[in-house]
Amino acid sequence: MKDIAYFKQLAHQIMFDLSDEEAQDIAKEFDTLQKQLSLLEAIDTTNVEEMIYPFETPTTFLREDVIENVCSQQDALKNAKDSAEGHFVVPKVVK
Repeated sequence: MKDIAYFKQLAHQIMFDLSDEEAQDIAKEFDTLQKQLSLLEAIDTTNVEEMIYPFETPTTFLREDVIENVCSQQDALKNAKDSAEGHFVVPKVVK
């Protein structure tokens, strides 16, 4: 089991502050998760056929892609606060 200092350090690296109680709770949850994963790893899957889909029946409910109700680029941009070269211009959100 990882100690609470490990989780407090991880939280600090992503700019979170954890109390000792919160770090203890996370450590317990992590320990539980590790036990569950070890149970899954213990399952013998050597003769199990791989699956692409979880169901045997084909997925026939998917619709065909049909283009309809298409607006022009000018119509799409006419209410934009700012546009340049046919694109929306938005404020920078990452520094």
